[in-house]
Amino acid sequence: MLVINDLHIGVVRSGGTTPQSQEDLRNYLRRGLKDILWEEDYEVVINGDLFDSFTVDTLEVVKTAEILYEWLHNRASGKLHLIAGNHDWNPRAGKLSSFHLLAIMLDMSDVGDKVRVYDKGFSRISDEGIWCIPHQANQDTFDAEIQKAISQPRPTVKGEDRFLLLHCNYRNNFADNSDHSLNLSEEQVANLMIAGWSLIIGHEHIGYSLRGGRVLVVGNQFPSSVADCKGEKGKFAVKITDEGLVPVHTWSPNGRYIEIDWRSECPEGYQFIRVTGEATAQEAAEVVKRVSDMRQRSDAFVIGNSVKIEGQDMSVCEDSVESIRAFDVVAAILSELDEREQEVVRGLLA
Repeated sequence: MLVINDLHIGVVRSGGTTPQSQEDLRNYLRRGLKDILWEEDYEVVINGDLFDSFTVDTLEVVKTAEILYEWLHNRASGKLHLIAGNHDWNPRAGKLSSFHLLAIMLDMSDVGDKVRVYDKGFSRISDEGIWCIPHQANQDTFDAEIQKAISQPRPTVKGEDRFLLLHCNYRNNFADNSDHSLNLSEEQVANLMIAGWSLIIGHEHIGYSLRGGRVLVVGNQFPSSVADCKGEKGKFAVKITDEGLVPVHTWSPNGRYIEIDWRSECPEGYQFIRVTGEATAQEAAEVVKRVSDMRQRSDAFVIGNSVKIEGQDMSVCEDSVESIRAFDVVAAILSELDEREQEVVRGLLA
């Protein structure tokens, strides 16, 4: 069983792109999904955020459905498990997400029996000890589902592995209300491990592992921004096998990502470029002009500006704009209210 996550198909980047490079990036992410599906013959789990937002361009949904349908139709053993992520949930429950639209399209086809959707609570994915908790409406509900996993009876066979797939932050309490994000605490991790779980976590875009590999934050498989390109080893998916977890290399920064000084000429052939260096306050306007020129002339998907103007990192400004857009005011307000008050607020917004 192959686990992938955070493909963010249909992505729209407000900074560092041109209309053409944005289209190229979206095409690239869909091709990445297609290539990884056909790599081997296995079941696939998409652990949240297949799409970049609650609703993406319908054409992106259709093209993604075509990719998944072709794979499911032509692979006898192919099965698809779709786990809802934070981008697949909205306070206004009456709206249909791109995630659920895709699921409906596949369900109505002749491969519908090969697709399972997980958008409720603690659920079994397979009899081989693989379970998941999809994204939840708030932290309290998520904590309740975590407790169900902790209370689940341990395997009867000594030493038998079992895996819990989650879509959340790990030890990041500051992101609880941003973009509907949830947080997994260190105490919860300790209790889950005592209960016999190994954790496979989606949502964070940079991968890492802790606790002897029993907590694996997979990271996304294909970068959709300059910030995703950190790490010399590149990006990975993970296979769940009888021998445990096996990494599958999906993307390398070599020849695809580069950092250049803002005074340098813009290189060709790279997918992601980070413009760095230092400048005086008097040079700030020149920095902005040079970066803007690079973005207009380069074929790179995204060119990020991380130049420091007398100690001030200009990437902070760009990241702040994205953070403001991602922060969900309604979700933040609802998290402070009790259930009755939440119902009143949702009724006013409906």
